[in-house]
Amino acid sequence: WNHTFISIHSPSLVAGQEIRQVDRQNSFNNGYGYQYSRGGIPYTDYLLIKQLLEGNFNYFGMGNGYERYASFYAGATYSFRGKYVLNGTVRMDGSNRLGISRTARWLPTWNVSGGWNIDTEKFMEDVRWVDFLSLKAGYGLTANTGNANNATAIFRSGSTRRPYLNESESLIGIENSDLTWEKQYELNVGFSVGLFKRLTVTADYYRRNQFDLISIIKTSGIGGEPYKAINYADMKSNGVDLTIGLNVLTLGEFNWNSNLVYSYNQSEITHLKNQPRIFTLIFPEGGAMEGYPVRGLFSVDYQGLDPETGMPRFINHDGQLSSDVFLQSPNTQYLRYEGSVDPTYTGGFSNIFRYRNVSLNIFLTYQGGNKIRLNPAFKTAYSDLDAMPREFYDRWMLPGDEAYTDVPSILDRTELSQIGSMYPYNAYNYSTARVVDGDFIRLRTVALTYNLPARMLTRSPFKDASISLTGTNLFLLYADEKLYGQDPEFYSSGGVAMPVPKQITATIKLNL
Repeated sequence: WNHTFISIHSPSLVAGQEIRQVDRQNSFNNGYGYQYSRGGIPYTDYLLIKQLLEGNFNYFGMGNGYERYASFYAGATYSFRGKYVLNGTVRMDGSNRLGISRTARWLPTWNVSGGWNIDTEKFMEDVRWVDFLSLKAGYGLTANTGNANNATAIFRSGSTRRPYLNESESLIGIENSDLTWEKQYELNVGFSVGLFKRLTVTADYYRRNQFDLISIIKTSGIGGEPYKAINYADMKSNGVDLTIGLNVLTLGEFNWNSNLVYSYNQSEITHLKNQPRIFTLIFPEGGAMEGYPVRGLFSVDYQGLDPETGMPRFINHDGQLSSDVFLQSPNTQYLRYEGSVDPTYTGGFSNIFRYRNVSLNIFLTYQGGNKIRLNPAFKTAYSDLDAMPREFYDRWMLPGDEAYTDVPSILDRTELSQIGSMYPYNAYNYSTARVVDGDFIRLRTVALTYNLPARMLTRSPFKDASISLTGTNLFLLYADEKLYGQDPEFYSSGGVAMPVPKQITATIKLNL
């Protein structure tokens, strides 16, 4: 409903309801006895099925999942003379993915915001150099279900893992009746301004307070579930989004426009129910620890090379100088904090040049304020089948080289036999020596386009036509030289993941 009173008051109201359900079914069949390499000819041995049954291993199965959501919402907007705008919304959401307790399953959320179009005020009528000027602010509570999955008991067709087969039992997932929504209070303040019919600036500041965050964590196993979803963390973050657009030059049929985008964000975990091990914090994707960013990168403290063997040394899990670091140790106090894996600032800078029917678009992207773990390229032993990393050009080879390089040596057979079960090169891959800055500037896109003049198409069936040549991800203008060619935008994750590819495309567009 909306209406305008006396041409100056414009209220509007909205109310609604949403009900949604999702039913999922999945199944598996291991297909024992199906010979893929022989055209699918089956060969079934009943002894194999007998072994699986007696060992409580399922060779087929099916699972069903049921998700139910209900939402009720209402909102109101009021505008006075188009100068002042007030908004308010309230919601009530419920989901069966969350706990059955009254304070967990249903959650009311709300938001209030307002805007002031300053350029419509009387005192701005004579200010000709301001095209538009507006302020806005908002505050509210939002929520989501996260990865909740054990709010109620989960019945599975399976058996528990026990030392002896006669002790196995059926599986029942233990419920967490207090599992509740992930919540966030957010404050937004911003402005938009246009000046001299050439410059536009939009800036927004936000502060977020997130709590009751959900994650799958490892438990003691009491109750039958070693991993379960709980509300385990709180965090806070703040940031700025800035956009600047400028008509740099207009000269006859030539036009040059630029646009700069800048975003800054920092976060901090304020409360966390976990007990991390060394390896969970030094992983390239970062780890979570109270008082640090969401994905903070920690490293084993590298202390140089052994002057006799060129083997790396560290401050180990017990705080001692050693080449042996137990990466599964919970003693994380001797790790060194490097920084956030996620960039604290990102953005782009575009320039569009136009002259008659020709346009050229040059677009740069940038990010920084983060740290990158170099790919784990060092091993204890090598063979002729290994491809050596570029860093090996600078490796330790003779006593005294430790004064000039941090790259360890390749151990000979005698030294290799003496280290036993110690793996210093694995610790070196996750040490402070293998961390670089993530700052970079990339030439993201260069696009040259020519629009055919209308007179050239008068006798053709086409309304317009264009030819363009576009280059994407052409090269890095700046990056840390210690990357040794590794792409700062690409984190090695296995599988089919590939670095950002370089691509050149020629395009012809014809519009009938």
